[in-house]
Amino acid sequence: MASRKDPPKAMDCALRVLSRRRVSSGQMESLLKKKGAPSREIDQCMARLSEWGYLDDSKLARDILRQALAACPIGRRKASYELLKRSFHKDVSEDAVFEVFGELAEEDLAKEALSRRLKGRDYGSLKEKERERLARWLWRRGFDGEAIRSALAGYGQDTLE
Repeated sequence: MASRKDPPKAMDCALRVLSRRRVSSGQMESLLKKKGAPSREIDQCMARLSEWGYLDDSKLARDILRQALAACPIGRRKASYELLKRSFHKDVSEDAVFEVFGELAEEDLAKEALSRRLKGRDYGSLKEKERERLARWLWRRGFDGEAIRSALAGYGQDTLE
């Protein structure tokens, strides 16, 4: 019989997950608990993964937000929600949102999102229901009422009074 020491179950599972995708510390811990790993083993695994740089919540949170903004802008509210949904600690989430959104004006982001959504369509030809639908879409993207009003007014469509 070989004297080789097998790696712990928690570490095997964690490395398998990390070979496919990046996850937050909260997601990893939850996954390991779900797999039935003992608490002590989870703590050791998490410490080792952080030491190796495999779990870096701050960097991952910023990367997620930058990707979301590049695809189609979102508001700060949606950004915070997305990070908390992925089990990021509240402080990490707030810091990432502050850093990524720093100087960006929510109104400008809403206008950019609206522009991408309409893809060059004639803004003046939109019916009232379409304008209301766009306002709801911007709300679901995490923009506040003022940013939505500003974005729609920028296209001559101030529907939220």
